[in-house]
Amino acid sequence: MARICLSTQSYPPETGGVGVAASRLARTLARAGHDVHVVAPVLEAAGSAGGVRAAQEDGIHVHRVHHEPGSPEGMFALRALVRNLDREVGFDLFHGFFLTAVYPCVGALTQGGRPRPLIASIRGSDATVLKDNLMTRAPILSSLRRADWVTSVNHAYIGLCSEDVDIRDRASVIRNSVEPVSQATARWQLSGANRGIVGLVGELRAVKDVPLLVRGYARVPQGLRRGLVLGGYFTDAGEAAWTERLIGELGIRHETTLTGKFPHSAVFDLLRGLNVYVQSSAFEGLPNALLEAACLGIPLVATAVGGMAEILRDGESGLLVPHGDPAALGAAIRRVLEDDALALSLSRGALALAGELSPERESREWLGLYDRLLSAPPRCGRA
Repeated sequence: MARICLSTQSYPPETGGVGVAASRLARTLARAGHDVHVVAPVLEAAGSAGGVRAAQEDGIHVHRVHHEPGSPEGMFALRALVRNLDREVGFDLFHGFFLTAVYPCVGALTQGGRPRPLIASIRGSDATVLKDNLMTRAPILSSLRRADWVTSVNHAYIGLCSEDVDIRDRASVIRNSVEPVSQATARWQLSGANRGIVGLVGELRAVKDVPLLVRGYARVPQGLRRGLVLGGYFTDAGEAAWTERLIGELGIRHETTLTGKFPHSAVFDLLRGLNVYVQSSAFEGLPNALLEAACLGIPLVATAVGGMAEILRDGESGLLVPHGDPAALGAAIRRVLEDDALALSLSRGALALAGELSPERESREWLGLYDRLLSAPPRCGRA
């Protein structure tokens, strides 16, 4: 049994893709017999109590650092927590699940004169944070240089990060997986209730480029479109205001539904209410929401970026369009809405894709990587 420190940018009950994937990995490691300690930040409003709160959840030790949004105290508190936990537990391996979550582990790597291996995982928007955010760029670069192994959900982000730190000889792709739906869970069917309904689900972050989806939807003829569902909530007030203004100017306010926050248990019901699922992201790792739509067999339309460009076969498991082209996006949505045969064919392709991305495959790849690193001298030790 190995003692694992899993530092992640997000963890349930947060519903974002990083949190869902981190929880899936933590459960995999715990089932394999490892002693797993998860360290994660929790953003709280100014004036909240803050501090560290620990709990046992499904056999996993979860340590949450509560701090104000935008405060540098959060990163320092995470770093101190990892060092203190390591003194108590004596970790055998550290894993930063999101590039900014690697840095808290770096200070503990050689603590007590015993170097340990470090995994850095690129999950999605963190690859662009490396390029665009000067405050976190230096810590990310330091983390990538120290990492024994780097994983990504797509090949594109390994190449992007290698422009700054060449990681290609110690990197691999481990894609997200999706749980197959149970026999009791109804798969998608085209019906009068969902015909003409277009939408997406998840945290509506700026990288998802919801305004592009709004523009594309507005270009679909009114006789084909019946509603736009934005299943989730905006994490950026400016993005929310911009989208709201655009919806009004395009005259589709009465057709648009913004659900706000909802429990993850409601995801499948929202998805089955769509005629086509659209992921209009500017950048993307490999979104869990798109995979959940695929496992129900919902026809997919997506921008050809990140992992979506690598796993979707255009015309078979989805329709791919270039990012930033509302006309192309609208045309792809229209193709699905006006051609039931195409919609059903894409549905079958989405189901086949979901079958390829099984939890068993993802678990084997993670456990194989852990076993290999735990049995080899870490890079900091060799150095």
